[in-house]
Amino acid sequence: MCELGVRLKEAREAKGLSLKEAAQALSLKVKVLEALEACRFEELPEPPLAKGYLRRYALFLGLDPEPLLALYPAKPQEPPQAPPPRRGFPLWPFLLLGLLALGGAFLLRPKPAPVVEVPEAPPPTPRRHVLRLETEPPGARAYLDGFYLGQTPLATPPLEGGKRVLRLELPGYEPLEETLALERDLALRFTLKPLPAPRAGGEEAASPPPGEGGLVLRLEGRSWLRVTQGERRLYEGIPEVGAELSFPLPVEVRAGNPAAVRVFLGGRDLGPMGEAGRPVTRRFEAPSR
Repeated sequence: MCELGVRLKEAREAKGLSLKEAAQALSLKVKVLEALEACRFEELPEPPLAKGYLRRYALFLGLDPEPLLALYPAKPQEPPQAPPPRRGFPLWPFLLLGLLALGGAFLLRPKPAPVVEVPEAPPPTPRRHVLRLETEPPGARAYLDGFYLGQTPLATPPLEGGKRVLRLELPGYEPLEETLALERDLALRFTLKPLPAPRAGGEEAASPPPGEGGLVLRLEGRSWLRVTQGERRLYEGIPEVGAELSFPLPVEVRAGNPAAVRVFLGGRDLGPMGEAGRPVTRRFEAPSR
């Protein structure tokens, strides 16, 4: 396996994704990602299209695509061909006589009109655009397709265009999630809604804080996380070390590096979520009373 394939495979496994899951997220065939990770470039389409697949895969895994594109061979190697079988006696005199006979017959036939082959144009390079974000109040954590961008206000480097999912999170405010059509440079401003204040008593009283009745994940190292509640995705990305993420119950959590994720359920410290470097998925229910 070449260096390019090693980097792609390590990044995918760190996110806890299978080849099938990654292919479904990118709307690509599994054999395309298998060929990229195994460096079987001869199984990929023409280089311009294959490099487009490589760029999309690298961005999806949170990698800088430019160093990986530099590792892509200028011309994929062709498998070696077996030498022709050896003959017991020379055949060239018979072949020469046959070619002369065919050549004479061909010269006596009328020549057809020449056929001009038009080469196919390479696929266009995906356009890239800058995204500028502001929030009121500022300081919200911004995620694009589950990847952490930074805190608002911010301006991103040029990003590949298309439909992208933006998520904004700020303690004390409702998370905001919106699908963007990134077809040009965008400058967006959002006003976040504060969470409702808890009420004293009554059936409409607010639910207990996550530290008492919910789930808290404390990042003691780097790990990719995905948190879902039924069909709804609450979070996906790589939080900063030291961050604490709170979620209502029940939820399902998948971690790429479980040893870096300390779990607090109903205010109780349950310790690390699992072993280092071994992705795991766990479901957390509300504790019984």
